[in-house]
Amino acid sequence: MNESLLQRVAAVTGLALAAAMAVWWLGSARLALGHGADAARSAGDALNALLLVRGMALAVLCPRIGALRGWRPAVATGLGLIGPSWPVVLLAWSASTAPLAGIALGEVLLLLATVVLPLLGVGLRRWLRPSEIAVIIGTVLGIALSAAVWRSRSLWVMALS
Repeated sequence: MNESLLQRVAAVTGLALAAAMAVWWLGSARLALGHGADAARSAGDALNALLLVRGMALAVLCPRIGALRGWRPAVATGLGLIGPSWPVVLLAWSASTAPLAGIALGEVLLLLATVVLPLLGVGLRRWLRPSEIAVIIGTVLGIALSAAVWRSRSLWVMALS
């Protein structure tokens, strides 16, 4: 898979994720309003879900692509994955009771992960000479990081809320 196709797939995946989360959020807000409940809660849940899913996807993809293609394609893929959700994040933040500082911190952490995680893959590729082994180990490390993000979700959701 060449780099431009990889970036397009990441951008389409990011758009699909943003669209799915927007549909879920707006549907649950409509149901909450219909029942007289608080619609801000569903916006906060959408923010947390977007942060969790994008963080887990970055943890899996960026080290693997860094080991396979290098730093720049991995960063471009990561940005293509997280960038399309920013309008949904902004709209959901405006409808929620979450503080802007917490949401901004979460997005900055995602951007930082987009830059740092590919370095892990590039380091693996330089350290382990057969690139196939580096890709496999990068994928395994990415899955382990994704599982760590999942297991620690209660800590950072509370910190960012």
